[in-house]
Amino acid sequence: MTPLSTAHHTLVVKRGYDATPARVFAAWRDPLALQKWYMPGDSTWSARIIAHDFRVGGVKQIEFGPRGETPYTEDCRYEDIVPEQRMCFSMTISRSNQRITTSMVTVLFVAAGRRTELAVTDQLVILDGGDTHNDRERGWGETLDKLPLAL
Repeated sequence: MTPLSTAHHTLVVKRGYDATPARVFAAWRDPLALQKWYMPGDSTWSARIIAHDFRVGGVKQIEFGPRGETPYTEDCRYEDIVPEQRMCFSMTISRSNQRITTSMVTVLFVAAGRRTELAVTDQLVILDGGDTHNDRERGWGETLDKLPLAL
């Protein structure tokens, strides 16, 4: 039996976009837009939206990963949504029914003229060594770098 462990980290990843908070927020709200950009990795990765009920109490479920490999599954529950300003969601990532991480994510949308400054804070719990905080931080960076595809 593998010993159980937890490691706690808080990550903050920031990006700026040449779009209004309304446009950036819409890229998170619209499932067709979300599927274009919301995944880490390079061009060999893909994502599939399974569910996206964008409301407080609603759920989001996405499968993602390198094509041809066992996908990761992200299960989220929206805890707070303030349009064009903030959203909070609980998130668990699994692979092959093994939980890898669970976390509370806060996304802030701050207007800076016609630009948006975005900050993602991920209060992360790594389960049983299934990930690292550096991998998660890199993953958020890769994901947010793709967001302009939906703007």
